Amino acid sequence: MNWNNFSTNWDLKLLSLILAVIVWGGVSGGRTAELELTVPLELRNLPPGFSVASAVPTEASVTVAGPKILLLKLRSERIIIPLDARGVGEGTTLFTGLERRLGLPREATITRLFPATVEVRLIRSKTVQKP
Repeated sequence: MNWNNFSTNWDLKLLSLILAVIVWGGVSGGRTAELELTVPLELRNLPPGFSVASAVPTEASVTVAGPKILLLKLRSERIIIPLDARGVGEGTTLFTGLERRLGLPREATITRLFPATVEVRLIRSKTVQKP
């Protein structure tokens, strides 16, 4: 084997290798993939004098499809689904449209969300009066 052939035009060979890695990264990073996330549900702005009377799920399972590079970024972010109870009175409230509350980039598509709705039942808190 003649090693002289490998040492000639080393700068062009190095440039070719760098370009090949860039093209490979662009092609593989642009492919669509799916990522399953466990996202916490956060009940916010509970009206004063009320308490939650029903079991509320603490997290949702979300499957997101999109470019691989975007999914890698999503994996490292802290994503929550806020449930805003402001203005809610006594009784049962159904939170729907949880996918809109995620705030994901438009390139990401939610393919599965469980639970799709969350039911919260509020009751007036009992206050203990001092004698």
